[in-house]
Amino acid sequence: MVAKKQVPRPFYKIVVPTDCSLGSARAMEFALALAGRGSRVTAVHAVDSLQYRFGPRESRKVRKQQAWTLAQESVSRWLQESKLSGCDTIVVEGEAAPAITAFAAAKGADLVVLATSARGPASRVLLGSVAEEVFRMVNCPVFVLGPKAAAKKRKPSRLVFATDLEPHSLAALPQLSNIGDRLGAEISVIRAVHPDITSRRERSRIRKETMQKVETAADSALRRRIRKIHLEFAHPVKAIVGFANRLKADVIVMGIRSGGELTRASTHIPWALAHRVITEASCPVLTIRSSMA
Repeated sequence: MVAKKQVPRPFYKIVVPTDCSLGSARAMEFALALAGRGSRVTAVHAVDSLQYRFGPRESRKVRKQQAWTLAQESVSRWLQESKLSGCDTIVVEGEAAPAITAFAAAKGADLVVLATSARGPASRVLLGSVAEEVFRMVNCPVFVLGPKAAAKKRKPSRLVFATDLEPHSLAALPQLSNIGDRLGAEISVIRAVHPDITSRRERSRIRKETMQKVETAADSALRRRIRKIHLEFAHPVKAIVGFANRLKADVIVMGIRSGGELTRASTHIPWALAHRVITEASCPVLTIRSSMA
């Protein structure tokens, strides 16, 4: 008897936050490429109630109606100008990151796909990062398209998992296994270690430790998908992005720490590794929060 070829399972509920920008249109195009039969892709636009929260009651009512009408018109125009179809849209109330997180949780989202235009640490410290607030808060994996990311309009088939072997990183492996199965993708692993370690014996020990820990933490399905485990003694961002480029990877995957009560503060740290990889990567970055595992 010939075994049937396994058909990858789609992501059924995909949420795409939008600010009606070109970046958001890129995120939606990628989300639609990820969608399969039976999937529902929803663009979510948040209206901050601060603009109509204060003042006389009648004035608040008028300003709220104006804000919501403008938001709905902006979303409709964004869809039309971006030539997007096959998705639903909704306008929600609240500050962007908390409102999007709450919506994704209420709908039981499998996946969030968003774009960020943050290009450097200075702007990030001043303005914060809605994208990073979302991926450290939301209870599902998040694809983030950075300013240099060129997402292909097809399902990803080559994933690079970047790990430092810390608990929050290895805790992402069960979700990575599930995602690899859904996409039918092959996976390569990279660990970047400080280049100051020059001892041949120590480098050999680190190499063996890397192989052992990854293979021990991965389930049998994930081990079958892993094509290589690569160790590089170099700056982490340069090593991760360079490795992904050489393999022509479709996605870089990273396990990240949960922000917890300090989520907003943590997104203002300009040297956070995830932010730097997202900023430099030429492909989308998939973040998996440690508490999801």
